[in-house]
Formats: sequence, C-alpha cells, structure tokens
Amino acid sequence: MSNAPTLAELRAKVHKDRHREIGNWLACNIVRPSAVYGTWLAVRLGLSAHQVTLLALTATAGSVAAIASGLRWGFVVGTGLAHLAFWLDRVDGQVARWRGTASLSGVYLDYLMHHVATFGLGFGLGYGLAVQTADVRWTLAGFAIALGWGVLSLQNDCRYKAFFQRLKRESATFRVDGGSGGRPAPPAPWPRRGLGVLTWPAFKACEPHVVLVGITLLACFALVAPNFWMSLWRAGVVMMAVLAPTLALGRAVRAVRRRSVEHEFDLWFRPCSLDKLEM
Repeated sequence: MSNAPTLAELRAKVHKDRHREIGNWLACNIVRPSAVYGTWLAVRLGLSAHQVTLLALTATAGSVAAIASGLRWGFVVGTGLAHLAFWLDRVDGQVARWRGTASLSGVYLDYLMHHVATFGLGFGLGYGLAVQTADVRWTLAGFAIALGWGVLSLQNDCRYKAFFQRLKRESATFRVDGGSGGRPAPPAPWPRRGLGVLTWPAFKACEPHVVLVGITLLACFALVAPNFWMSLWRAGVVMMAVLAPTLALGRAVRAVRRRSVEHEFDLWFRPCSLDKLEM
C-alpha cells in the first residue's frame, strides 16, 4: 500500500463495517473517525501497527503514573494520556488494515494492553488518593477496583480459553457457525424491568469508555474546584471499590449457574461429519 495515502483513501480502507454503529458512543462518534488522522501520520512516519500499540501502552503507563502521583496536575495530565492511549488503540488497528498486516499476534498484543490499562488505572486511582491523604487504606481500595475491573474484563478471555480446552480434547470435527451467539451488535438497551434495571447501569459504569468519561469530569473539577475534585475522587473510588468486585463475582456466579459458557459453545461450534465437509 502507498506510504502517502490521502484521508479519503484511508477512510475507504481502514474502517470496519458498521464502524459508526458497533461499539460505544465515544468510539463510534469521536475516536474512530478522528483516528484516521493519526493513521495518516503513522503511515507517513513508517510506523507499524505493533509500534503504535506500544505507543498506546506507553501512554497508558504514563497515565497510571501521573494519576498515582496524587497531584492535581498529575491527575489532569494522566487523564489526557488516558485519552491518548484510547485514541492510539484505534489507530493501531487502522494502520494494520491499511498495511494488510492484521494478525492474531496484533490482536494478542492489543488485548494484553487492554488488561494492563484496566489493572493499572484501577490501582492508580486508589494509590493516588493514598499518596494525597497519607492513608494506606486507599491503596487497598485501588487494589479492589483493579481486581473487579480485571475480572470483568477477563470474563471473555476465560470463556474462550474454556472453549479451546474442550476443542483440544474432543475427537469430533466441528463446524464453526461464524458469528452465532457472538456477532457484534449495537449495545442492548437499558432493561425496564427486573434486576437489570440496576445492574445494567452498574456494569456500564465499569466499562473503560465510561470510566474515561468519568475521570475526564474529575479532571475538569481538578482545574476549577480542587476541593470538590478531591471529594468526588474519594466518593468515586469508594463506590468502585465496592461495585466492581461485587459485579465481577456476580457475573461469574451467574455464568456458572446458568451454564452460559456451555450454551455459547454450542452456538458457535456444531459437530459435523467429515462427509459433509467434503461435499
């Protein structure tokens, strides 16, 4: 591919189907469309998708360190770096699609970066308060947030690892019904009845893009109302230290009780005879 593409050429090549429909509002309406400009620059600089991913990881590490410093300006800078990492996380995929280098290795590295960001930011939010207040209990709160967010983000990874463990020990041949039970779709609406009325917004509050919006609001208060910023920061950490582990445990228990992992496996993988495959 050309090393000097126009923006129109990039837009025609690097966007996934329904990129303005699938995913969260921030990604669909701001980050993915604007990431094309980062892709334009990265391609001209000769950067690979892996190198852009490592830049995103560097921005993530800087964000965690700045927030964990406990300083007001550190929080503001850390929030800016978190936005940069979130944006670069879209640029790397676009670079891979433009260069035709999309691979499982790239996806693997991308997911590792996501988990590092999840654990790091959760812990950094608590540790920053521990530094600010000289109260070590905030460190424990940060650990609880990191654990809760981490377990929530690892739910899919553990489910798919279980899938492949079964596939490795089965002697049957399976047909993969691509997308069955897992095709990306627009987010489900907020339930109007049942326990979902409460759990839906709770789970949403733990999603990375919502957390990013939340710390952005905190950073704005850090600039204009430092005392109120500290109160909100403490309240947010206490809330998340209770909410995230509770939701993580509840989701795991529900998956086991409802046997949802077995159900999704049966949707994805169908036993198939070799005779049918050869037809």
